[in-house]
Amino acid sequence: MECQNTTKSLKINKNKSIGEVVIVVEGEKEEFKLLKHIFTKVLDYNYVQVRRNKIMKDKFESKNNKNSTIIVANTSNSNIKTIMEDKNYKDKLYNLLKKEYNRSLKNVPIYILWDRDADSNTSDVVLKTLNTFTSSLDNDYDINGLLLLSYPCVESFELSNFIKQFWKINFSSATDAKKKMKEIIPELTDIDEKSLMLAIENMHRTMYSYGIRKYDPSNFKKENLKIFRKESEEYLNNKYFNALSLIGIMLIDLGIITEV
Repeated sequence: MECQNTTKSLKINKNKSIGEVVIVVEGEKEEFKLLKHIFTKVLDYNYVQVRRNKIMKDKFESKNNKNSTIIVANTSNSNIKTIMEDKNYKDKLYNLLKKEYNRSLKNVPIYILWDRDADSNTSDVVLKTLNTFTSSLDNDYDINGLLLLSYPCVESFELSNFIKQFWKINFSSATDAKKKMKEIIPELTDIDEKSLMLAIENMHRTMYSYGIRKYDPSNFKKENLKIFRKESEEYLNNKYFNALSLIGIMLIDLGIITEV
């Protein structure tokens, strides 16, 4: 995939069959609401939630993509260590996939969406996790998935859908990003195909400024680490993160967003 200043050469493939896909998140509300809207209202996929205390199959079922299901799960808390240490959520996913789809975690794309708020997780722990979770399909039952960070938090992805030059913005903390959300008062329901393409453009512009001209989303470790180093330097020197969310990499890796 080319990093470009425009998305004119990209398109959304709403008919892309993706099978079962697992997305692991840290939050209890925001990520679930965001992902449910994107994958049901915008993309029209089946959607299943695996929350900390229960498994709930959403009422929405796709009319056009009946063989594509997004399964969103969260860990026991927001500490990034729980991705590796929380066996409970892995057991839930394993049992659900086996029972409902006759699949194993080893054969299912897994994405881990996490916030890079400096107040939540230390740099050394985040770096270790980035070096562990390097590919959506390079996985087994114990270690699996591609870690995609939002700097400093998931609100960066939401805002990147609404602000044309979002790649020029920086935040010192997740609290600042949440304040920005309240200032412009966007609604998650306003996210659509057009806004998703703006989010991809904002992501690519930041990546381009970091010297990333081309990348393979299925082998994103090198770029992930480069972005982490650049963002860490920015925070060390200036006490803020360049606003960036890598959630769009997941949509590209799944083939939902492709080059024309």
